[in-house]
Amino acid sequence: MSGRSYMLAARMPMSREAFEAWLDEPAPGVEAIANPGAVWDEWTPAYASETARERLAIRGAAGFALARHRDGVLELYLYDYYYSPGVAQSELLLLAAAGRRAEAESAVMFWGGNVYPDLPLGGDEPIAVLLTGPDGARFTDRYRLSALLEHLRPVETAFLAAAGAGDEDATWNPDGMVDPALQPAG
Repeated sequence: MSGRSYMLAARMPMSREAFEAWLDEPAPGVEAIANPGAVWDEWTPAYASETARERLAIRGAAGFALARHRDGVLELYLYDYYYSPGVAQSELLLLAAAGRRAEAESAVMFWGGNVYPDLPLGGDEPIAVLLTGPDGARFTDRYRLSALLEHLRPVETAFLAAAGAGDEDATWNPDGMVDPALQPAG
């Protein structure tokens, strides 16, 4: 998949306090996912020492990222033009850690290829679905894709509106896309 774009999307029920605590906890190791070999034989996270706050602040400042806590839910939608396994692995590990603080198990979708920044369409399959929650994280190939897409539609809609989808002259509008806890002070 080298040279292609990728996306991560998640919606996890989580209190504001749990969100704030997750932002500052150290990134977990590969052992945070019960079956990491289901997606990659080798894991070399590019940002293994970053906290979620550090990683998401960088992603938010660069644009094409929705990372916020809103209405009791962690909402995340990250789009990257240049797929890097190490970056994707780092971000999946951070989401595995977020699940430990979530109020219920949630599914994280990871997909990519020659795609635009929207959810998979017309039979496209995600690269992976990570189930993560208070009891741990694991990849699964048995998740109802239609239910997951419906669950993720609100973050996709917000992301695409900020990206000016359908308007070739649009620029990224970051208003409300990045949680205040992830923005530089001052």
